[in-house]
Amino acid sequence: MTSLARVFGGTLQDSAYDAVLRWFILAALMCLSAVILWDYGLLQYLFSADTSRISMLIAALFLGFSVHSLWIILWMAREYRQVLTADRTLRQSTGPLQVTNGQIDVLAGKLTDEGLVSEFLRSLTKSLREPDGDRQLLLQSFGASLRRRTKVGIYGADLLYKLGMLGTMIGFVMMLNSMGDMKNFDVDTLRAALQRMIGGMAVSLLTTIAGLVGGILLRLFYNQAEAVMTDITQLVVKMTETQLAPRLRSQDQAASDV
Repeated sequence: MTSLARVFGGTLQDSAYDAVLRWFILAALMCLSAVILWDYGLLQYLFSADTSRISMLIAALFLGFSVHSLWIILWMAREYRQVLTADRTLRQSTGPLQVTNGQIDVLAGKLTDEGLVSEFLRSLTKSLREPDGDRQLLLQSFGASLRRRTKVGIYGADLLYKLGMLGTMIGFVMMLNSMGDMKNFDVDTLRAALQRMIGGMAVSLLTTIAGLVGGILLRLFYNQAEAVMTDITQLVVKMTETQLAPRLRSQDQAASDV
């Protein structure tokens, strides 16, 4: 995947925002598919034949959750940029790390004061300098904080699936009601009953398709956020174990020797 640094002529120094590019590519492909389906009249048929209007609800929820996934990806990308900056700065420096007012000196001015990564680094610095500090608990808490922001995607996709199943049940009920209305076996009664039965079958199938397709496409969006979350977690663990923990311990050891 081409990084945003290359797309913008190298103005960005890393690939932190590649997930945003992938989101827009997926969104563009979905919009193109929607335009083609609309041109062939399939979307008009979906919304007009579904008398339960569940398909419209699924479409509205899909749009809302899609915008939310973009917001989550942007937030994750900002945090990933913080981790990349911290890791690059630590690798470029040598020797024990000096800490002033709970902040690592080499990272001063390079990271924002707000954000999950900055808060984690401050807590980790304090924990490593305490005799009973446990960085493993901090790493677990950091990973849980990231996962909490992507769980909305799991709920959203599951909600679309459930709405599709609800539409299936409603369509079955409409079909059964049409069969129960056949009191007289004349041509007009049978024609009307069959029309209602076909309408119920259309509701059942169309809402099922809308729920399944919406849930699958929504998972594609949130998978981008989960991929960034995995990259952040892996890099934070690597940076903690190879850079922060040994060099902060070395600084404390040097101070105690003096």
